Amino acid sequence: MNETVLEMHFHNALMELVRTTLGLGAGRFNFYKYSPQKECFVGFDQAYVRTNLSEDDLFNQLRTDAINNGYSLSNFFIGLFLQYKVVKSVGKSTRTTPRTIRSRPYLRVSIDTHKNDRTGFSQHELLFNLSRNNGAFVYYACPMIFEREQLYRQPADLSLLRLIDLTSCPSDYPDNESHFIFFDNINSIPFWRSDPVQGEVLSPSELFQKVRDGIQEERMFENQKVLLENLLSYPGGELDTAHQPFQDRRLRLLDMLHESLTILRYQSEG
Repeated sequence: MNETVLEMHFHNALMELVRTTLGLGAGRFNFYKYSPQKECFVGFDQAYVRTNLSEDDLFNQLRTDAINNGYSLSNFFIGLFLQYKVVKSVGKSTRTTPRTIRSRPYLRVSIDTHKNDRTGFSQHELLFNLSRNNGAFVYYACPMIFEREQLYRQPADLSLLRLIDLTSCPSDYPDNESHFIFFDNINSIPFWRSDPVQGEVLSPSELFQKVRDGIQEERMFENQKVLLENLLSYPGGELDTAHQPFQDRRLRLLDMLHESLTILRYQSEG
């Protein structure tokens, strides 16, 4: 079984989970899937992004930011980005097997850390950099499927899809060497290797709840910015700007609002 087969197996179940928890369509999340020729520039297999950009427009923006800006996104997105991986059962220890992995056989996922000739970046470097953006939820999708008969069961069992958080990875592994993710068993926590570092893993339902929480935080931040503009425009809301640039003043006020927000009702005289 390869990554494409596993991705197809879970596609309908994931799409339905996104539809019922986050919403699909205009003004909500949209599905994006690029060809292998384009995938090498963005790093991921598929994405659900809250934007109305066309596939080409989103690709062009992501490619530009990935290649030229270290994947520091020029526009803010809330998006779920998945890269599927094949999980293999391994019977014997190798020099790369962490001591924390004690089961035999154990499970291992190979990470693509070899630089692409067209981009100068490995797939893992792109995903690692993308995960550093606020609002980008970037995960290796690791299906715990080892028998072909499991593919025939419908609907797909999403509890078999383990999602490994890229923000828990200790490095972008720019050394062009082989690196892996290890599991003791299908229900255990993952470990990144070379140097073993415990990773973070979620189920699809847990991940989508995390995305929903991120949307709520974004809305709260936007509401705070609107309130800030109103406070600055209200008579008496000005601050001394002689030694403080206007932008710094706004950021300081916004930080104060974020830490502790108290609303006082006021009305004009007369």
